[in-house]
Amino acid sequence: MNQKYFLPKKWALNATGWLVLEIIAVLALLCLRNLLSDIMSRNDIDALPLARQYADPNWVPRDWSVNQPPVYRVLFQSLFGSLIGSWGFLASSLIGRFFCYALIAWGLVLIGRKLGLNLPLQLLAVAMFLKGNQGVAAGERIVGVLETKIFAYAMVMLAIAFMLRKRYRLMAFLLGLATSFHILVGGYTTLFVAVWVILKRKIYFPSMRELGIIIPLYLITSVFGLKAAIEQLSTPTPASPIPISYIYVFLRMPHHLNPLSWRANWWIIPTFYLVMLVSSAAVLWFNRPTQALPEQLEEYQARIGLFEFTLISLVPYGLGLAIAPFDSQGTLLQYYLFRVGDVMLHLNACLLFACALDRIFTSRKQQKVLVLLCTIVVSISIVKGFHNFQREFQSTLNFPDESQEVDPQWKDLVTWVRKNTPKNDIFVSPPVEFANFIWLTERPTIAKYKLMAQTKAGTLEWFSRMRDLSGNFNGADPLTNFSEKLLTQGYNNLTTDQAKALMVKYDASYFVTRIEHKLDLPIAYRNKSYVLYKK
Repeated sequence: MNQKYFLPKKWALNATGWLVLEIIAVLALLCLRNLLSDIMSRNDIDALPLARQYADPNWVPRDWSVNQPPVYRVLFQSLFGSLIGSWGFLASSLIGRFFCYALIAWGLVLIGRKLGLNLPLQLLAVAMFLKGNQGVAAGERIVGVLETKIFAYAMVMLAIAFMLRKRYRLMAFLLGLATSFHILVGGYTTLFVAVWVILKRKIYFPSMRELGIIIPLYLITSVFGLKAAIEQLSTPTPASPIPISYIYVFLRMPHHLNPLSWRANWWIIPTFYLVMLVSSAAVLWFNRPTQALPEQLEEYQARIGLFEFTLISLVPYGLGLAIAPFDSQGTLLQYYLFRVGDVMLHLNACLLFACALDRIFTSRKQQKVLVLLCTIVVSISIVKGFHNFQREFQSTLNFPDESQEVDPQWKDLVTWVRKNTPKNDIFVSPPVEFANFIWLTERPTIAKYKLMAQTKAGTLEWFSRMRDLSGNFNGADPLTNFSEKLLTQGYNNLTTDQAKALMVKYDASYFVTRIEHKLDLPIAYRNKSYVLYKK
């Protein structure tokens, strides 16, 4: 029987207090490194305006990008759309991030505790994970800007913790929520958990009675994600000269989906963490307890179990690498085969490395040395993080500013637009640059490269609008030259006739560009850097 049942009540309370303290410590490290980073400048600029429009369809009713169907984002947009409308983008982003980070910290601490890690080792693992990119190659993130994916990963962290504890009902509930928030994050993790439980059936397989509860529980809580997946898969694919999957994989998302587009030495980092993962597991296996207390055996089982779960999560990763040279249309690559494994390899390699250190430094004196080493490494991470946090805090006080790609001249222009133009007038604006135009001005645009449609028909329309905004891709072949630079150059080279044609086609009243872009059109507003033309 677990010894906690023999402890006096005051010690049980102290144990709860330590849990809260550990969560606060991990949360503080997460916030220091990420809370103020890239507010309304990365994926925030995609997710939050969509949520704002979903809650209030009258916000920017004529903008094509923010009026796309929510698809798998229904739960996220329902939760945050009204909050953004009441509190604004800055406050909502901070509140949402803090809440997500708290859930992630809770999950990480529960996982760390099941692995037998004390607080210094937990902080060491988290600090290692936060150093550099969180994904090993495909650009995936667990902790970052506020978007539906971060909520899904928060649920996943907690679900893994309860998986290792054999608390399957909570696990199924959380995996279902993860699937509802993000079908791929939650769906892949659910698949990995199912395979892991089957392979570990002698230890971890639930009873048939338990299965009769957890399966319906998962299906109920995952309803939003499953509904979106069924609708997407059952929707007929529109005819197109260029396959929709090709546009998505090779033109818009190659940094996530196409290994052949990654830099030549991309394989070094995942290989490093794979070696770290396997080496750490080998240390744990060679130092496994033979005659030990039940708690020690459970700790060892959890450590090896996490290692096996990580290997399972890498199966789609390996499949993606194998099929990449042959999947010329992106038929399979479009399903983000690298998504979950990209971060699980990094995170769990760090956690198991900390577990390996715990097994190597066993004596009391060695443990003191280990705590000292952890303290030094974590302190360095905190000092570096605090330096960035100070800079980001100052930037937040001046929100929006350079961090949101808003210079004084741009701020003057968008302020003029909000005060002097009709709310429903459509603006032609660069496809890549000025991605903040919609939420700063609350005026509709034709399309934005960053705000990618998630439906099949929407993807084709997005590509068509990119073609128009870049003057037919500036005369280059988009299949071999498509890039943000190509789109920007094409827009900046639009002639007066092309600009007029765009305004007629999309019923636009204004054309915004940089001052260097000379057009024979009436000028509505101009400053040192930007010019706003009108019909």
